[in-house]
Amino acid sequence: MSVSSNPLLPAGLLTALFWVLVAACVVAQVFIVRAVFRTLPAAPTNSAVPAPRRWAEVVQVILPVVGLVALFWGAWRALTVTGTP
Repeated sequence: MSVSSNPLLPAGLLTALFWVLVAACVVAQVFIVRAVFRTLPAAPTNSAVPAPRRWAEVVQVILPVVGLVALFWGAWRALTVTGTP
């Protein structure tokens, strides 16, 4: 289905909505990545709660970023397909 075949919303509005949502996700991800890469205060040495591993935090931030990029790329491709068989 192409953008022009959608009877409910004009193509320009769909494209604008798509990019607004991409921008909102980018802003949210920037703040999440910034929070993870910010230096954390050192945990007390006698704490019963183990400190999180840095690499685990980085992986938990990078995987959703990669997933969002793939999701938005797929959505953009779906929006711009011409619909010819």
